[in-house]
Amino acid sequence: MEKLEFPDIQAQLTQARENLQRLGNAVSELVNLSPDVFNDEAIKTRLQEFQEAYEEASQRLANPSFRIDTIGTTSSGKSTIVNALMGRRIAPMEAGEMSGGVLTLKHSVDRTLVIEATENAVWETGEWTDINDRELYDRIQMAMHSYHEARKKKEYISPQITAHIPLLPACDANLSGLPEGINVEFLDLPGLKSVTVKN
Repeated sequence: MEKLEFPDIQAQLTQARENLQRLGNAVSELVNLSPDVFNDEAIKTRLQEFQEAYEEASQRLANPSFRIDTIGTTSSGKSTIVNALMGRRIAPMEAGEMSGGVLTLKHSVDRTLVIEATENAVWETGEWTDINDRELYDRIQMAMHSYHEARKKKEYISPQITAHIPLLPACDANLSGLPEGINVEFLDLPGLKSVTVKN
């Protein structure tokens, strides 16, 4: 099997990190040169938003990931594709609408499931460790079923679920062709119907 050829990703990441650092330094210098301008509440709010975005970008560049997102209509096979790509059955599959919210699957040797505590959640939330595939599947399926049943009566923020598990493409670099140090993630997104997601 022919190995995929990638551009020099490490060089591009290094360049992006340097550019981001320069941007951060320039904004800091600007704030130091004109502190009274940044006392304005509206500008102060924008600066805080920039700082949050800057921190997030720094984190992403420090721990880069190759992310595959699936998007499509309800029951179009998104979860089936995700399960096939990661080499295990974790994303619940049904003939009708099943996916609700965002299911993020991250490569990890340790096995952890996190279902975030969203406002008024009527499904079980929390964190579970050393969890096997069957229990992962059942807990994710239960949260999504509960969400779909509950939203028939009123709007809810959809479940935000993250599973840290071994993913086939990340276990063998020859399968993905990715350079060392690049993580692998899958996002199983809900069908293209109205869902309320957390901002």
